[in-house]
Amino acid sequence: MESHESPHDRTPDAAQAALDALNADRSTLADHIVTPPWFYPALAAITAAFVASPAAPTPFVQSMVVVAGSVSLIFLVLAYQKRTGLAISRTAGPRSLGVLIVVGVAVVVLLGLSQTLTLMGMRPWVAAVAVFTFVMVLAGCRVYDRFYDTELRSGR
Repeated sequence: MESHESPHDRTPDAAQAALDALNADRSTLADHIVTPPWFYPALAAITAAFVASPAAPTPFVQSMVVVAGSVSLIFLVLAYQKRTGLAISRTAGPRSLGVLIVVGVAVVVLLGLSQTLTLMGMRPWVAAVAVFTFVMVLAGCRVYDRFYDTELRSGR
């Protein structure tokens, strides 16, 4: 591995300049990673469809909803990557990770609630759970986006 560093570059001023360059790069990256306005509503709609799927009239229809949602998620991620030129494979810090975990757990709980309501013969209530899921995922994603941006810019 080569180093293009000379012994003269090891000064406090050079170190500060390198840190400033890293901060500028993080800021430039954060400016480049701007979530398209359609991304979170689409993600929320797909998630709501998953949560509503237990109320489908037949297991075949339920399976088709899950398959269509899964394929839609793949296309959504690919469209995001094409739009931004970047693939986001992990969170930027602990706050964005925390939001992601809370939203993920909430979706699992809401899916369980949807399944329970369906088994109890209360299918019309599944629509309310799906609407709540849409709103919760949309709001959670916006909070996640804010935290991600802040953490990416700060390097934490």
